Amino acid sequence: MTRGGCELAVLIIFLAVVCPVLAEHYVMELGSKSNPNAHLFTYDQKFRESTYLKNYPMNMSASKEFTDATRLSTRMELKALPNLTEMIIEADFVGVGRIGYLILDPETSDTKVEQSRINHMFVGNFSIEEQIIVAKNHMCECGYLPCV
Repeated sequence: MTRGGCELAVLIIFLAVVCPVLAEHYVMELGSKSNPNAHLFTYDQKFRESTYLKNYPMNMSASKEFTDATRLSTRMELKALPNLTEMIIEADFVGVGRIGYLILDPETSDTKVEQSRINHMFVGNFSIEEQIIVAKNHMCECGYLPCV
C-alpha cells in the first residue's frame, strides 16, 4: 500500500470511529436547581390572568382574576353598553379564581352606596361557566333580557 493509500485508510478508520460519536443526539437534563447540569425550566410554573371592566354610564364594574394556577384555560366575552353590561366567563383551572361585580347608586356614584355586590372565590380544581348580566331602564322591552 502506498503512503497516500495508508493515510486515506487511516482517515476512513478515524471518521468511522469518530463520526458516530459526533452524530449522537444531545440529551437535555430537566430537574431541580440542585442539579448543575439541569436546565432551569420546568413545568411547575404558576399562571395568572386578570380582567377588570368599568362601565361608567351604569356606575358598575366587573372583574375576574386567576392566580397561582398550575392549569389555566379561560374564554371570556364582554359587552359594555350604556344600559347593559354582560360578562360571560368559561374557565377550567387549578388554583385560585375570583369573579365578581359591583353596582353603585346610578344617581350619586357614591362608593358608600352599593346597590349590589357579588364576589365568588374558588380555590382548588374547578371548571366554571358564569354569566353576569346587569341591565337598566327597560331592557326587557328592548329584548336584552327575558320578560317575566
